[in-house]
Amino acid sequence: MTFEESALMKVKSWLKKGLEILKKALNFLKSSEILVVFLIVLLFISGFLIYALNNMVAPSFYLDRVSFKIGDVGRSIELNVRVKKGYVKLNQFFVDDSPVVWFADKTIIYEGESSFCILYFRWKAGKCYNVKVVTSNGGSADLTVQAPLITPIFQFELKNVRETTDFEAVKVSADFWAYSNGTDSVHVLLFAYLYFNSTKRPIYIFYDPAYMPKESLKVAETIIYYFKIHDLIVERADYHKLEELSREMPKVILILINPLKDYGGRILRDAAPAPLVDPNGNGLVRDDSKYGKSLLYDWMKDNGLILVTIGALQPYKRIVYRGGGYVLAGDVYQTFDAHFFLTDAPYSQRSIINGSYGLGSYKPIRVSCTLGLSYRETAFGFDKDSMEKYGLKYYAYGDYTFLYQGTVLNCTLPVFIRVGEGGWLAMGGSDLSLGEEELAHDLLMIFLHEVWDSIWVPYGWYWDNGAVFYNNYGVLSSNGTVETEFMPTKILTDKLSVRVVGVAHSSDSNVSMICEQQQIYQFK
Repeated sequence: MTFEESALMKVKSWLKKGLEILKKALNFLKSSEILVVFLIVLLFISGFLIYALNNMVAPSFYLDRVSFKIGDVGRSIELNVRVKKGYVKLNQFFVDDSPVVWFADKTIIYEGESSFCILYFRWKAGKCYNVKVVTSNGGSADLTVQAPLITPIFQFELKNVRETTDFEAVKVSADFWAYSNGTDSVHVLLFAYLYFNSTKRPIYIFYDPAYMPKESLKVAETIIYYFKIHDLIVERADYHKLEELSREMPKVILILINPLKDYGGRILRDAAPAPLVDPNGNGLVRDDSKYGKSLLYDWMKDNGLILVTIGALQPYKRIVYRGGGYVLAGDVYQTFDAHFFLTDAPYSQRSIINGSYGLGSYKPIRVSCTLGLSYRETAFGFDKDSMEKYGLKYYAYGDYTFLYQGTVLNCTLPVFIRVGEGGWLAMGGSDLSLGEEELAHDLLMIFLHEVWDSIWVPYGWYWDNGAVFYNNYGVLSSNGTVETEFMPTKILTDKLSVRVVGVAHSSDSNVSMICEQQQIYQFK
């Protein structure tokens, strides 16, 4: 046998053995259990190789072009996610570790690409925020940025006033345009008067730590602050300033808060500083009045004082003198006699203050809803039947009913009672249930009404007003309508003073902007 023949035989033998081994291997793999094991191992190896490959090329991405936007739908944060290496799939965005609703023009971003993203978030001007994105594989990128400072804008225009008639009633509607940017809310109020002429009286508040406990000082400070952010100045008047004001009796608004305190810090309720009720210091109230009532009454009637009382319905029972000494007024005999000392009512046993030992049932009326006055609880209010009996001119801001000895008492609070050129705005007694901020808000809204500078529609608190309210954290541009209730034509004259007031608030700057316009409407 030649060498070539021998080599050929060996190759054939190796091929035969190889085929036999391959055949045995194939027969071995035909077992389903072994095949499953083989596939699992193959998948594991593939996954490991993919993981290793990915780790060899870790994605690199970052945030840029972050901007803060205000639009018609609210506030948002816009940004780009850029990928330098690899690819990412966006999973979630966070602002200060809180997840936010978001939109992206693409969620899978490859190397060299970027995605434009919008985060819907109510940001505040000037505040720093940490913006973070997390990808589906657990990667993340973040950036700390500061929101820009913004100047809030509010513009307002009264467009048209029109009427709608229904039998013997008429409703007045006012069309307006309002625009705001950088504000949180816009409150548009409509007031209709028989006559209106704003006097813009200066506003004073009694503020003197020597005569007021901390609780009363806190109320006064809150009122001063709340009016200030609405660009209304309330001047502090200490005991010395009250002496000056009571001598000159200017046409002002004066706010008196109860309780007061004496030199020893004891709480004095239903109290007033002597310059307001007993300037001659003899312990009597009536002898300082040319009308035989009180100095405050004279000041209201002849000189246009608007007296605002908070925490007391009868602020003349205790007289506080310079230095902190006090006495009970010597010529005040009845338990409830504010009708005589502070209104045009004659001396009588019948009081205009009434109530019971239980809380009254509060019924918000149209004007309290228009102004957004707070819910309140009280055990005493001003008896509308008594005020009607005395012929007092009053404007009610909230209805209460009390059940006393089987009789239903119809009362109101707050209330403004006309006294000559001025009047008395009673906000409530010592059982006032409101916090300082709620009280300051309610007082401000009644001030915006300026009912004391008007001849109001009789029982107008049920009809002569209306409001619309917008919550907006973006840009507001609205053509709206605000309207009164249907008013009986028999209580109206041939025309109305229609006044529309817009109030926009910005929590960013903590300021409020007030715009108002007035129109004399002649009925058709």
